[in-house]
Amino acid sequence: MPGTDRELFDLEALRCAGAALGAGLADRRPFALPGDQSVWGRDRPIDVQHLRVELDLDVRARRVRGLATITFRPRNDGLREAVFDAVELDVEAVTDERGRALPFSLADRTLRVDLGRARSSRRAITAVVRYSCRPRRGLYFNRPDAGYPDRPQQVWTQGQAEDSPYYFPCFDFPGAKQTTELIATVPAGWFALSNGRLAAVRKGARRSTYHWVQDRPHPAYLVTLAAGEMDSVEDDADGVPVQYYGPKGSAAGLRRAFGRTPEMIRFFSDKIGVPYPWAKYATVAVADFIFGGMENTSATTMTDTLLHDERAHPDFQENADSITAHELAHQWFGDLLTCREWAHGWLNESFATYFDALFVEHQRGWDAFRYDLSQKAQVYFEEDSKQYRRPLVQHVYREPIDIFDRHLYERGAQVLDMIRYQLGDELWWKAIHRYVAQHAGSDVITADFQRAIEEATGRNLDWFFDQWVWKGGHPEFKATYSWDAEHRAATVKLSQTQTPDEHLTSIYRTPLEIGFMTARGWREFRVEVSEREHAFVFPLDGEPRFVAIDPANRVLKSLSFEPGERQLRARLSDDPQAMGRIEAAKGLAKLGSPAAIDALHDALQRDAELSFVRAEIAAALGSTRAEAARDALIGAAAAEPSRVRRAVATALGSFPDAKAARALQRYLAGGGDRSYYVQAAAAGALGKTLQPSAFAALRRVLDRPAHNDVITSAALGGLAALRDARSAPILLDYTAWGRHQNARRAAVDALGRLAPLLEEPERTRVRERLEQLLDDRWLRVQLGAASALAELKDIRSAGPLGAAAGRALDGRLRRQARIAARAIAEGADRGEDVKRLQDEMEKLRQAHQQLKDRFATLEARLGARPAAAASGGPTGAAPGGRRRARQ
Repeated sequence: MPGTDRELFDLEALRCAGAALGAGLADRRPFALPGDQSVWGRDRPIDVQHLRVELDLDVRARRVRGLATITFRPRNDGLREAVFDAVELDVEAVTDERGRALPFSLADRTLRVDLGRARSSRRAITAVVRYSCRPRRGLYFNRPDAGYPDRPQQVWTQGQAEDSPYYFPCFDFPGAKQTTELIATVPAGWFALSNGRLAAVRKGARRSTYHWVQDRPHPAYLVTLAAGEMDSVEDDADGVPVQYYGPKGSAAGLRRAFGRTPEMIRFFSDKIGVPYPWAKYATVAVADFIFGGMENTSATTMTDTLLHDERAHPDFQENADSITAHELAHQWFGDLLTCREWAHGWLNESFATYFDALFVEHQRGWDAFRYDLSQKAQVYFEEDSKQYRRPLVQHVYREPIDIFDRHLYERGAQVLDMIRYQLGDELWWKAIHRYVAQHAGSDVITADFQRAIEEATGRNLDWFFDQWVWKGGHPEFKATYSWDAEHRAATVKLSQTQTPDEHLTSIYRTPLEIGFMTARGWREFRVEVSEREHAFVFPLDGEPRFVAIDPANRVLKSLSFEPGERQLRARLSDDPQAMGRIEAAKGLAKLGSPAAIDALHDALQRDAELSFVRAEIAAALGSTRAEAARDALIGAAAAEPSRVRRAVATALGSFPDAKAARALQRYLAGGGDRSYYVQAAAAGALGKTLQPSAFAALRRVLDRPAHNDVITSAALGGLAALRDARSAPILLDYTAWGRHQNARRAAVDALGRLAPLLEEPERTRVRERLEQLLDDRWLRVQLGAASALAELKDIRSAGPLGAAAGRALDGRLRRQARIAARAIAEGADRGEDVKRLQDEMEKLRQAHQQLKDRFATLEARLGARPAAAASGGPTGAAPGGRRRARQ
């Protein structure tokens, strides 16, 4: 999967879910939830060598009749029973290869087959399982209904992490591989796609049968089927057949979304040094897919939301390329080399995420690559700071899907990039080639990857893996700079300020570049950081115009460095690294001076600047909240390309005034900006201006046609940002079945933000609707409802969330509901703590008042005594040599 991956969630959904849960949790919490346990690799008493699955699909009844032929060999002599994973299968019979019945039993997600006698490890055994099922996981039937009459009829599968046994018996463990055949009988006129090569097709008047053969072993979770009436596009990558499939009428969209696949295959094959390893590479786009994409061996399944028209293409191509590259990279990392157990899943997901970024470097250059990685790092930082911190290799969880998170994807990709940084490009690619070539076709754990690096390069990286793989977190640096004019030397002091915890390296060791721009040009020095405090001295030809610490952002870190406005302005103009110019823009925005805003304005207007740098400059201007910054953004409202306009529109949402609102409404007026996504950014930002005119403007753009309904979805978010109770009925209406699914999800997220501001009884109405949506038929709406309830923090939702976690079929929903319930319970506990403290404070206040009253009474009594009697005071000697204490 990609981007707990856009495979598990699409990236947008993940960010929304992570932000919502982060908002629901005040501080970082442990990754493990109550009841989670250490999970280790399974015993493997049998070696499955070949799996043949025959499926006869009854689309109307949503039922499957299956015949699974499993050929396996005992690993040791004396095996009497074979145990396979099988969930909710109605097994009719089990026989051997000669048709002789084998006794069997079904229990606890398993099929246990009695082999009749002790079997030898030298002879293969065949078990033939005849069964039927109506799968609730693993295999899905798409059909039109009253809410979605245009939904295509399709059947598709999704096995990761442990869902394949819902539609065929198997040994479902990532490290267990076998060759496979899949034979699917489907309605006439349908096409059926699976792994490997198409061995035979038999077409009839009412039914057709497709026979696919996968000759190279792969895991059961990667077995796939996607079937329906489909358009197809044929392509080629130096002799590797490449195909794209999608619903009827989607051919142009298929080529737009996936057309760079051959270039990616050539690039990965060349750089890895191991040719593309499978018989073909097909991509199929299906409706209502529960992930963004899934790297089934030689036949990736994608969500059809990646298909887009020409108008969306300038804004959406990078997204489509990213997930396409990610899933393709899995054909090596995950399919050819597969993590032995899910705890080491970073060997699948981090690699695919990093190789997606490497294609950005190949296709769009170094600066775009560094920016892409920085964006990935921000997603990880959000999870690390607001939710939890964990090591890359994680053995404690409830079920495997729990660990498919931003650590597994984005943090792991940063770790791989830092290995490349340590080794240099030549040794990095040498190590990658050795790792892939040595372990092709097998299962791997983290030690295999580290050993391959050491064998290829001679470099010992025990220390690196200890701090970055076996522990979580990142260094937090603080830096200062000074110039010694007499000795013509620059001093950079660097300290690590992080507070160690159980998952964090106390002091990090890492190389770091420090650069200087002098009158003679750019100078860069590489230093080694290994202590809590360092002072580095650099002889220079003259005082630098600016200093840059880690200018290309090669180290995963936070950095506090305030070089001053003069240096930041120079860096914004002249830093050779795009990431340095972005960092300078953010630094100037923090200063917020007139000169800083002028410098940002000038940089925003530079057409020659990279579009993503200009977009970050626009965001920096927005963060200042200054009128001059607002006016600079309005002046750039028509900027090209659309990426810059999107950023300008988003930034204008930082200004709660009529002038910003009018500028945003111009993006929406009439037919709106030619970019769907600029209109969406404007709609989302308009609500944040809090202007009375925004409500009507946002209502007017609801249901405006757009790719993936992005304008309506953003407008719903804008309505929530308005904090206007009139928005609640609208948002509730858009949660209804039959609305575009993206709009439904957006409405649910918006309700989570708006509901805490509502009065009764509307607040209760929203809460009850969100609780209903925990059982919605669409997973992303269920996930959104759990996050929204976490934000609402109503103790009455803890029970429904706990019940949803108990009955949910999808592990992502189970975990998210459990986290939301925990957040609500902790909020209630905090409320009780506050009440107790208030009660105690009231008691103390009353006691204090009683003391004051008593003191006043005593003072009055003392003041009424004769002067002689009172003259001793606290230090005066009383008669008889004793001191008199004052009452």
